[in-house]
Amino acid sequence: MTYEAGGLVGVGMLRIHFTTDDLLKTRVVSSPDPMWELVLSVFRLRRRLAVARYEPWYRQVKAEAARSDLLQRIRLMLMPMIPASGYFPDFLTPEYRRHGGIESIIEAVAGCPRIVLRSQLDLLDRGRGSPWLERLYEADSAAREDLQKLLMDYQRIALVPHWNAIRNSVETDRAMRTRALLDGGVDGLLHSYRPLMRWAPPVLHVRYSVDQTLHLNGRGLLLAPSHFGQGPANSLADPALPPVLVYPAGYDRAAVPVTVRALGRLMGGTRASILIATETATTSGELARRVGVSAATVSHHLSALRAAGLLSTLHQGELILHTRTSTGSALVDAAHTSGT
Repeated sequence: MTYEAGGLVGVGMLRIHFTTDDLLKTRVVSSPDPMWELVLSVFRLRRRLAVARYEPWYRQVKAEAARSDLLQRIRLMLMPMIPASGYFPDFLTPEYRRHGGIESIIEAVAGCPRIVLRSQLDLLDRGRGSPWLERLYEADSAAREDLQKLLMDYQRIALVPHWNAIRNSVETDRAMRTRALLDGGVDGLLHSYRPLMRWAPPVLHVRYSVDQTLHLNGRGLLLAPSHFGQGPANSLADPALPPVLVYPAGYDRAAVPVTVRALGRLMGGTRASILIATETATTSGELARRVGVSAATVSHHLSALRAAGLLSTLHQGELILHTRTSTGSALVDAAHTSGT
C-alpha cells in the first residue's frame, strides 16, 4: 500500500536510512510500473487538480467510462479502495514483474491471499465504502472477479491509449537520473531529486503524506518515476516489502513533443524520435518499443543516423547498444532551444 497526500504537499517526511550495501543496490526502473500508474491515475480522475497536462486525459477517460457502467463501477468499487487521501492497500501495487504483462499482474492482484487481503483492507476506513468492498474483505469469489474485470476495463481506457505518453515521462526522467548517476555516482543521483527529496547521507529525506522512517537494511531502493504521480512521493506501507519509492516524473513534458516536431521537419518523425531516445545507450529492441515501430524499421533508421554521424553503435559481447554522438546531441539540444 502507499499513502497519497490528497493534494497536500510536504505534510510529512519519509526518512529512508541507507547502508553501504543499500547504495550499491539502489536503482531506477527501466519502464513504467503499470499498477502504480493505474492506481495513481485514479487520484487524477478523482481530483483533476490544476495540472494542464492531465486535462485531455481526464476528459477522454471520463467520457469513455460514462458510455457504459464503468464510471459507476469506478466510483462504487475502485474509489472506496483508493480514497481521496491517506492509505490504500499494498496488494494493488505488487512487486513489479518484468516478464508479466498487466493482465497477469491484475490476475495476481485479484487473487491476493485472503490473509493479506483482509489485513490490508482492515487499515482502510470502510465505513463509507460500498457493500462490494465488504464482500471483497470476505474474499468472496464473485467480488474478486469483479475486481479483476474492473481493473482490466479501467486500464484499457486509462492506460493503454496513453501508454506512449506514460512511457515517455518515465524514460525521460530515467535519462535525467542516468546522467546524474554518471556524473556524480549514487550521491549525484540522490542529490538530483531536489526539491522533492533531500539527500543528507546516510538518510534520504522525502516529502511524504505522513511522518515515517524506513530502514533499508541492505535491500537497496527501487526509484520509480510515475507519469501520474503528483505532489509528494509514494511508498509501500509495509516495511517488510521490497522498498520502492514512487515519485512524479520530473521533466518539462512539453519538451519532448516540441523536439520531435522540430527535428521531424528535418529528418522525419520516426528518425527524430529514435535520435531523441538514444540519449543513453539503448538496444534496437528497446527503441522499437519506445518509438512504436518494427525492428526492421528501426534498423533502417539507425543505419541512416550512423551514416550521418549522429549516432554510434557499441558492441559489448552479444549486446549491441546505440547512443547519440556529440553531433547528434547538439542537434537535439538545438531543437529544444528553438522550441519550434
